[in-house]
Amino acid sequence: MQQLVFEYSGWYVLICLLVALTAALFLYFRTNEIPESYKFWKYGLAFLRFVSVFTIALLLLSPLWRRNITKLQKPILVVAQDASTSVGDFLKKNDPDYLSQLNKMVDNLKKDYQVETFSFGEKMINELPNEFSDRVTNISELLEELSARFAGSKLGGVVLASDGIYNRGSNPLYTAAKLAVPVFTVGLGDTSTRKDLIINRIFHNQIVYAGDELEVQTDVLAKNLIGKRSKLSLVEVNAGKTRVLKSVDFIIDKSSFFNSFSLTIPASLPGTRYLRLIASPVEGEVSKVNNSRDFVVTVLDGRQKVLIFAQSPHPDMGALRQSFSAKKNIEVKTAFLGDPIPNFAEFDLIILHQLPASGRNFAPVIKQIKDLGKSHWWIAGAQTDFNALNEFQSLNSLRINSNLGAESEALWNKNFNLFNGEAEWPQKTARYPPLQVPFGDVEAINAGQVLFYQRIKNLGTSYPLLTLGENNGVRSALFIGDGLWRWRLANFQLYENHEVFDGLMGKITQYLSVKRDNRRFRVTAGKPVYDENESVSFVGELYNASYELINTPDVNLEVRNADGKEYNFLFNKVGKGYQLNAGVLPTGSYSFKASTNYNGKEWTSEGQFTVQPLQFEFINITADHNILKAISTESGGQFFGQKELNELYAVIKKSAALKPVLITEKSSQTLLSMPLLLLLLLVALSLEWGIRRYIGIY
Repeated sequence: MQQLVFEYSGWYVLICLLVALTAALFLYFRTNEIPESYKFWKYGLAFLRFVSVFTIALLLLSPLWRRNITKLQKPILVVAQDASTSVGDFLKKNDPDYLSQLNKMVDNLKKDYQVETFSFGEKMINELPNEFSDRVTNISELLEELSARFAGSKLGGVVLASDGIYNRGSNPLYTAAKLAVPVFTVGLGDTSTRKDLIINRIFHNQIVYAGDELEVQTDVLAKNLIGKRSKLSLVEVNAGKTRVLKSVDFIIDKSSFFNSFSLTIPASLPGTRYLRLIASPVEGEVSKVNNSRDFVVTVLDGRQKVLIFAQSPHPDMGALRQSFSAKKNIEVKTAFLGDPIPNFAEFDLIILHQLPASGRNFAPVIKQIKDLGKSHWWIAGAQTDFNALNEFQSLNSLRINSNLGAESEALWNKNFNLFNGEAEWPQKTARYPPLQVPFGDVEAINAGQVLFYQRIKNLGTSYPLLTLGENNGVRSALFIGDGLWRWRLANFQLYENHEVFDGLMGKITQYLSVKRDNRRFRVTAGKPVYDENESVSFVGELYNASYELINTPDVNLEVRNADGKEYNFLFNKVGKGYQLNAGVLPTGSYSFKASTNYNGKEWTSEGQFTVQPLQFEFINITADHNILKAISTESGGQFFGQKELNELYAVIKKSAALKPVLITEKSSQTLLSMPLLLLLLLVALSLEWGIRRYIGIY
């Protein structure tokens, strides 16, 4: 269908005709300037003038030439090949020509279809694989990506070639339904159940604190090995040497054996520990690779030491001790005023309860705490000397008239941002019972940020109840009120646990006691543990004497593995810092040392990281064709064996979902952009001008 459309009303075309006709008649029939011998030529000249003027007038109306174009569109067919090592090992032994046959089928399909090829495993690539080296298989990620990439296009079908083993992502059966096209699956791999002993899954904490115990749980599977004996050992690998930490013997008492084991060892020295679980091989196993699993645990010397330094015994101290005792990374001690002054240097946080006391010179104590740069938390109440406290802290301005004042509930400050609490904390802490607060004016000043305001008789005030902040590099907090123990007790009465109170105390303690890194030069690995297919990255920072970030000098990095092999790198200067991508490194434990020279001084920074192997593809080597058959059945496709590519090709050719379709596209073009129309106008004007010159009219 073709149509001429005008931007203005079609009645303007009649005006164009009248204008063109008038111009032609006025020019050639108003006078007798054309010689008598050429009098019949004026009709031709008038026609040419009519055509020229009409065409120009018509173009001023901005007409569009619209038409419908019908095309034959080939359907899109996706061919996706599993590039994992489990598939590669099978094909290498059983069908080395498979990949060439698949490529041949794809070439034949391209004659009739728009074929898009992909390989998948660790990641998705828009071409068929040249090798099978991926250590992870994620089928659901492939199907999700295909669903998003071809949304709204004429996707006719998917060919999925795999062994059905997936070790990352969700069940692909549920994801395949989103495609809404037939999925033709090709089953690769060996489905027979052979003799095999497998360490299937490992459960452990990635971070453990020194002095605690590390518990490692694992599931062990065995197939067709009934009556055999094996030993499960937990081994530490260090500098290429192994040391058995714990072991347990077991008997395989079923043909399809499954058992969970738990091994517990002390986490003594801080650092990264490279561990391995080994199930001793059993005669007749088809594969011994899946008899061991490596993993890494980081042991931190991160136990925070907290001192509660109090004027006298108080129920609040018991509530704090119980709260801290619930956290394994906090060690708490108590001391009282009048006892020998503790060694404050040993502690990360000092809680000063009901201090300073009236009539006691507390200035030397607080000077010692501040000189050491120790974080401290004032908990002030009825026994506190507020005049002295006002001089020792910089969080609140205190003008207290009486230590015995009103009862106040906690009102959470929504703008507090020094740390993130749980979403339900403001609502739950609002139900805590009131505390006894002193009477007077309390005002937050610049050094602090209020977490709780006082709410007295259900009216919110601007008086701080709990303030946290930092001054001259030292973090501190000020809590004004008696009765913290009521909060912890109420938490259990209201919610049958201590989670909110303990969580809040833990967040406050973590904020106050965090150890700051004041080194002027520091380099850190992106993370302590990398998978063997990940690129290892580093970031570096260098500060001048004024602690301004700079990157003027070059920074060198030396990475050394457990065998002493060195890798040397030079950092890139990015912004005001340093960055480095060291690429993929072999598995094992590594140490690194970064060095630079600034202002004639050598600066160094050291650290460690580990590259752990990916063993997913070796855990289960039995192909799962049932999942592939289910995908084909649910999607309206069909399952084929690896030797049935010719049958697959024939089914695709007959598939109704993969037939070409006629599509109609609408095309619009302005007449001004049509060269034939412009050529007609040029010819009319040129011919008229030429004839007029020929017969002597100027």
